[in-house]
Amino acid sequence: MMQLVAKTGWKELRAVLLIWACLFAAGVTAVILLNLNASRLINHIEYVEASRFSRAQVLYDEAMKYAQRLLEKAGQANREAEARRLLPASDQDFRRAVDLFGKAFALDPRDPYSRPLRKYYEILAHCYTAVGMDNWATKMGARAFLCEGNFRDAIIYAGSVTARDPNDYEAWMLQADAQIRAQLYVDADATLQKMEAAGAPAELVHELRGELAEKTGNLKKAIQEYTLALEKNPANLDLRKRLQTALLAAKQQDEALKVLREGLAHGGDRDPNFLHRLAMMELERGNPAVAVTHLEKAVRMEPSSGDLYFALAQAYQKVGKEARAFDALQEALRRKPELRNQLLAPQEPK
Repeated sequence: MMQLVAKTGWKELRAVLLIWACLFAAGVTAVILLNLNASRLINHIEYVEASRFSRAQVLYDEAMKYAQRLLEKAGQANREAEARRLLPASDQDFRRAVDLFGKAFALDPRDPYSRPLRKYYEILAHCYTAVGMDNWATKMGARAFLCEGNFRDAIIYAGSVTARDPNDYEAWMLQADAQIRAQLYVDADATLQKMEAAGAPAELVHELRGELAEKTGNLKKAIQEYTLALEKNPANLDLRKRLQTALLAAKQQDEALKVLREGLAHGGDRDPNFLHRLAMMELERGNPAVAVTHLEKAVRMEPSSGDLYFALAQAYQKVGKEARAFDALQEALRRKPELRNQLLAPQEPK
């Protein structure tokens, strides 16, 4: 009888172990598949239908993981070393971090030197230092100074790179950008000439010349330079927005609308802010149905924006969809209560 019980117990135990083995294998498979899907998502995130800011944030978070892993390895390598020990530039964590940060900066709709981006430039500086790429580390330091509005040190850092390598056009670009922001316009013009002589892409030279012209009140030249830059890189959405603003300031509404419409084929249809700008121009030009289409897509990508829902409510009202206009307005006020003041403000007589 005991042998029978033992045999029966062993059979049950084997069955339980088999079930656990299957569950474990399934779990491992699921984790592998999830990681593969996550990698696939990261690698193709520029095509995901979400706001540029949201997609950029995913890339920043992922880049930070690789950067932290790299810096941990660098710390371990130098813990007891008498002289500085460098990691190879071929290190996979280094290459992945740099690649992901680059994609995030390209997607981020904010000013590239807005204060929240400072931490990313600083950690990139540490990453470049870990592999001995000191000029690149210094350029990241210059960018970090730009983020905090310290233009003096940004110019010094960028200048130290050009002193070592006069052909580093990116360092000249950083120096010119800092000089424009510091309102050192004569210096900026001279730096742009050196940047061009160092072999900078024409797109970057024209864009910064356009910015310099705009800052000094030469709107005509700014429009010319922005247009030339956009011809070199039609997918530069931030430049399209800048050109649109300049064209509106010059009372060239038709050209401003054309610049935005053409941008839809270059990624503008995946940028809620771009769609918002275009929709408001379409509304002004008497095309509310087109505006509705753009705004409906924009709120799907950026559902937290009260401004987008407010614009959508206006567009719905223009096409006679009163119920939808009311719902969109409620969503706008729920997300941004201060919009109520805009509704209560007295209307100017037309």
